[in-house]
Amino acid sequence: MRKLLERIVRFRTWILNLVLTLAIVAPDLLNSPEMLALVPAQYQRWVIAAAFLVNIWMRPRPAVIASDPEAAIRQETYR
Repeated sequence: MRKLLERIVRFRTWILNLVLTLAIVAPDLLNSPEMLALVPAQYQRWVIAAAFLVNIWMRPRPAVIASDPEAAIRQETYR
């Protein structure tokens, strides 16, 4: 269970990006524009823009967690 949680923490960017990509692309792939009806038409552009902003803000590599050697080195550097 700990390994699963560690993987989720490390790859949260990838997980979120996949979910957002599926949410944006899925209606076209499934030929069901009703999925886009979940978000009002005037807000659809904002939701897509927010998804891409979150994508930019997320880290492009696996996150460092407290048990990594890199984290210990960084803590020693700031002391």
